[in-house]
Amino acid sequence: MSEEVMAVSAAGAAAAPKHVTRLINTGSAATRAMGEQARRRRDAEAKLQQHLLQLRDKQAE
Repeated sequence: MSEEVMAVSAAGAAAAPKHVTRLINTGSAATRAMGEQARRRRDAEAKLQQHLLQLRDKQAE
């Protein structure tokens, strides 16, 4: 294959939509614990943001 044809093939592949397939991987106990901690942290951050918005709205009244 010439370099020009390879470049066109690569560009065509890059332009094609990519489909993401997620595999279920339970991982190690440490990895699961870190994921759970990250989830709890995101949930807590969302609750804090909601609480701060409510306080700001209440003070504006």
